Amino acid sequence: MDYIIPGFLGFFVGAVLYGLTYPTIFPVISGVANYGNIILADLWNVNSFLLILLFTLTSLLLFYLIDRAGLKRAEK
Repeated sequence: MDYIIPGFLGFFVGAVLYGLTYPTIFPVISGVANYGNIILADLWNVNSFLLILLFTLTSLLLFYLIDRAGLKRAEK
């Protein structure tokens, strides 16, 4: 119960900082990162199916490693 107040204070401080910095930071980030209507495969100049295969294999490897490490949800 002692961790609720610091948690709410952290949420509040983060929200205030985000609200105060958004008008000055967002235009800079938007100007640099605005590529228009483009997908990752076009951005990286690779075949779409190759990118899908890469992400699929990476996900399967991650799931396998999590299973082998025994990082499962604790029983209630």
